[in-house]
Amino acid sequence: MKVLSQKADPVRLFWRRVLLLVLIILVFLGISGVWRIYHREKESAILNQESAAHLADLTRREAHLKTDIANLDTDRGKETALREQYQMGKGGERMIIIVNPPTPVAAPATSTPFVEWFKSVFPWW
Repeated sequence: MKVLSQKADPVRLFWRRVLLLVLIILVFLGISGVWRIYHREKESAILNQESAAHLADLTRREAHLKTDIANLDTDRGKETALREQYQMGKGGERMIIIVNPPTPVAAPATSTPFVEWFKSVFPWW
């Protein structure tokens, strides 16, 4: 009987409940910490993908700029760049003007559809 009376002691029951409440709070804090870490990991994965795409774009642009620089190191590349930018020509070259052929003007209709219908119905008119 003494064991049952010790288990039912109000002070002992109070401290068990306090301990249980403290354990529940600790579990809740642990779960919330894990939840925050999970969201941060997702955000960092998204940022990692964006930065990888940005790096690929920059690498592509760098390769394009290197080919442009390599082209400008040659005389032909310099000439091409000057011709495109300033619309220059070599000595002895002349300007060619390309004219589009004139579009034929459509002949105006001499009679209206009603008049044509009337003539087809009454050919003697």
